[in-house]
Amino acid sequence: MVMIDSTAGYRLSVRDGDATVLLHRLCKQLQHRGVGVVLVTEMPNVTGHFRTSRHSLSYLADNLVFIRYVEVRGELKKAIGVLKKRFSSFESSLREFRITPDGLTLGSPLVHLRGILEGSASWERDAQWS
Repeated sequence: MVMIDSTAGYRLSVRDGDATVLLHRLCKQLQHRGVGVVLVTEMPNVTGHFRTSRHSLSYLADNLVFIRYVEVRGELKKAIGVLKKRFSSFESSLREFRITPDGLTLGSPLVHLRGILEGSASWERDAQWS
């Protein structure tokens, strides 16, 4: 397993050539050797319109997972979801995501929260955050 955290840092390390082309070649070479690759792409804005990447790298991914900050009743929370899983089906619900001393935890599906990907989350009905 190889993790590149982050693709912006990788771009800064490339002196000659197109960083996207070189990253593509690196990922394909590792993939052919049976190595799993995790690419982390941070977004410049914490809020606002959602994009999967700034440099059109999502074509490289077999799986796309995102973490999005959400303001809920004046408190900052994180929601996680899967946008793409190339070789099988996946759960399409968004869930609260927490990092605790005991590890990662996922909450119940956020079935009453709308607009997370649009950058303006709002509650449907009188739902409660769990």
